[in-house]
Amino acid sequence: MSLARRAAVLIAFLLLIVGVIAFWSDSPMSLRRPAIRRGSDTTKPKSERPKKNVMLFFLARDQNILLEEAREIEGGTTTTEDAKRTLDELVRGPESELKATIPPAAQVHSLFIDSSGTAYVDFNRELKEGHPGGAQEELYTVFSIVDTLTFNFPQIKQVQILIEGGEISTLRGSVYTRRPLAPRHAF
Repeated sequence: MSLARRAAVLIAFLLLIVGVIAFWSDSPMSLRRPAIRRGSDTTKPKSERPKKNVMLFFLARDQNILLEEAREIEGGTTTTEDAKRTLDELVRGPESELKATIPPAAQVHSLFIDSSGTAYVDFNRELKEGHPGGAQEELYTVFSIVDTLTFNFPQIKQVQILIEGGEISTLRGSVYTRRPLAPRHAF
């Protein structure tokens, strides 16, 4: 048998096997191409991130205590993102009759949590320059930040407040902030 004849017999045999498999197969064999997806088919709506409930600490009107206000934030992918979003809500101020403790022009630049549980929160200058002053007011501002973070995030044990990336001795002369502060729920 010549080489060309052997090749023809082999090809015929393979076609016979493919035909038998296709005939006895449970599912029909198809040579159709998959449908081409247009732009709207491939663009799925972005799934919303889960919401997270947090407690923010604001000053009670006519009382010298910080009280909690519940707020819902969009959950982040890390604790650091959640903590920063929580502080952004604290800066926005209360939605109830509680009193704001942070100047409205203050902004959180960044937040970092180290392995020992210290959160470093970097604010713009407005936290210091826009603060009205007074020992009691300064206490409320500092500890509304500290208490909000430590209450909502168990891995945060203490908070170091920074202004424009640097340590500060105090906001307005009363509360020493050069070291990280632990929560303080009573004054």
